[in-house]
Amino acid sequence: MSYLKASIDGPNGSGKSGTSVRLAVGISKELCNSAPVMVADSEERWRFLKKTIFEVEKVPLIVMPGHSLVAVQQALARAKSEGCCVFVDDQLTTPWMEGLKAFAYENGNLPFDRRQQLMNQWEPIVRDFRYGKFHAIFCGRLGYHWENIEDENGDLKLTQGDSKFNAGGGSNFGYEAELELEMRRRKRKISGWLRGKTSMEYVCDVIKDAASGILNGKQFSFTAKEGLYSAGDYKPVLQAIRPYLDFMSTIDDPEEDTSSTKKLVIGGKTAWAKDQSERKSLLEEISANFDLIFPSGEGKSKLAKMFRDLTLEYLNGFISVSRMEEEVPTINLERNLLILKAMRKRVQAGELPMDHNSLLMLCKLATDDVLHPGKGCTLLEAMGAESIKAVAKKRAGGQPIVAVMDRVAHDEVATGD
Repeated sequence: MSYLKASIDGPNGSGKSGTSVRLAVGISKELCNSAPVMVADSEERWRFLKKTIFEVEKVPLIVMPGHSLVAVQQALARAKSEGCCVFVDDQLTTPWMEGLKAFAYENGNLPFDRRQQLMNQWEPIVRDFRYGKFHAIFCGRLGYHWENIEDENGDLKLTQGDSKFNAGGGSNFGYEAELELEMRRRKRKISGWLRGKTSMEYVCDVIKDAASGILNGKQFSFTAKEGLYSAGDYKPVLQAIRPYLDFMSTIDDPEEDTSSTKKLVIGGKTAWAKDQSERKSLLEEISANFDLIFPSGEGKSKLAKMFRDLTLEYLNGFISVSRMEEEVPTINLERNLLILKAMRKRVQAGELPMDHNSLLMLCKLATDDVLHPGKGCTLLEAMGAESIKAVAKKRAGGQPIVAVMDRVAHDEVATGD
């Protein structure tokens, strides 16, 4: 058989809890021989319902209060271990909001990587809801899709769209349910000799029915009863949903697909996995070469760190190691490693940088060793040539006529004049 997998959403006071409790106790009593019901209670209301409804119907109820996604996971695990026939979550919006708050920064921003961590905690709940060997009813507050719509003047206006189950973000929880119900409250005036009084009704609209025709598009209304619950009061709700439950009892239970692309990643069978493995090796070698080039022994820590940071900036344009790990393409990491190996070879030969200028020259020479091997210029020779150029430039800058006269004399010798 297939189990009921239902979501019930609606605004405050619309009858979500009252409908779910009557449906749960009815399923247990009439379809499951009064087997236990488990509830993850974020509203802290079911301790009352245990006394007023479950004890009346002689159905065991296990209440697990909690406001977090972890609490919902624990309640689902216990429902499986206790052999519960029905699992109710009332309501799921609170744990979802707790998860958003837990993974967001203090300013409320939730970047992509943290959102994925949130979804890693959310997906086990969805999986247990869909594949757990029990009937499941998850309640939630009503939310809305919002979208920008162009008005007659061409201006964009934020407009309230369709309603949704307010949990799960863009992929709202209603997508996961096979039977999606939406509740609202309605007052009716009573005519006749009770004119002036009103009666309260809870209206239930079937938004989605996986069976496509059993309940799809139907609407039910449940009249609010004055006074305490009486034995059998669950029947109007159970009778409304009973055709769907009877049909699902003839359908095979879905089989969970346990295959995962992650196995390919772990086995290194994807191009992405191979690239990640290669990056890890490259980054480890880069770190080791930095340690050999700029050892941070006694009295050298600050200088070594400064040289490492400046070399990173030369290689990548920034000094952040974490940015290099995340942003620098693999092919550039390979180039960085080759340059660092060339630098290490020169340092081991005694070409030690003493300041910013000599470090920059060492980086340039090592780059030339990689790109244009065979020049063989040492750091000392390069720094000497650089000094001569600087002196010549300074003299030329101070006496511009000398450079002009030198060029004229050179032209005269060349032409024989």
